[in-house]
Amino acid sequence: MTRPLKASAPQRIGRLVGTAALCSAIFFAPPAFAGKARDYLNAPVDTWITFYNLGFSNSVAPVDGAAEFGITNVTTDVTSQSLILSRIIDVGGRTGGLSFVLPHADIDVAAGPFEAGDTGIGDIGIVAEVNIFGAPALSKEEFARWQPETFASFHLMATFPTGTYDADAPVNVGSNRWSLSPTINYSYTPDAGWTWVEVYATARFFGDNTDAPGAADTLKQRPLYEVELHASQNLKPNFWLAADASYQWGGETRLDGVGQDNAADTWRLGAGLGWRIPSVATVFLNYESTVSSPAGQPQGDAVRLSLARVW
Repeated sequence: MTRPLKASAPQRIGRLVGTAALCSAIFFAPPAFAGKARDYLNAPVDTWITFYNLGFSNSVAPVDGAAEFGITNVTTDVTSQSLILSRIIDVGGRTGGLSFVLPHADIDVAAGPFEAGDTGIGDIGIVAEVNIFGAPALSKEEFARWQPETFASFHLMATFPTGTYDADAPVNVGSNRWSLSPTINYSYTPDAGWTWVEVYATARFFGDNTDAPGAADTLKQRPLYEVELHASQNLKPNFWLAADASYQWGGETRLDGVGQDNAADTWRLGAGLGWRIPSVATVFLNYESTVSSPAGQPQGDAVRLSLARVW
């Protein structure tokens, strides 16, 4: 359901708010797979894994040229949820998986006296993944005896324009375009899974939105790249703490061929914990914050709770 602006505004202010809201949505809205320590640990084949993710984020983006109207920045609050269903399979003796991702978001944007928002189902995703080395396909019985080892895997996520979208609305949960995101993780453990040092490298490619928001006809976006570093250490066999860092660059948008000078060049730091409750679920809690970004880009904080259960 789309909520309209609560107050009318001059066309110039509408464009400023719309541009800032677009920037916040593109560079801050949490993705379906948010990076955290131990995202890609091995699991026994012929099992199902369900994930539930709940996130809260807040960002602030400055707005130039609107001070006379009492507007200096745009704030964006996002409550995001996703339900992920994964099937673990044997791919030539290596662990693989297929996943279905169903996201939902509630987005609220405010600029001075002007407010807008959207709530609804986001763009659904499908993920295919396969181990490169170090995570053999194991039955439940074999997995119970197996000691974790250093491994790497390849993951490919595709999203489709199924989310709620209205080109006349300043804020949308859906993007009205497809995306393709390959990721490679390298996860190093020197002590059979008590310590993990992990690197995730992701590139995200976007289709065109040919019904762009506002007065423009077509929204294009250059590829967006991200590298993440996660270090985690067990304090007990089923409890660990983590430290996280990520760098994101690229992703400039173009409206009808005109670059918006909004490419990412952003560093974020975070921390988290994990708690495996035998026969119940694994609980993850993470916090992250922007520590460096280009002038005019949104900066903010995010908290995420995740639950994972193997069936």
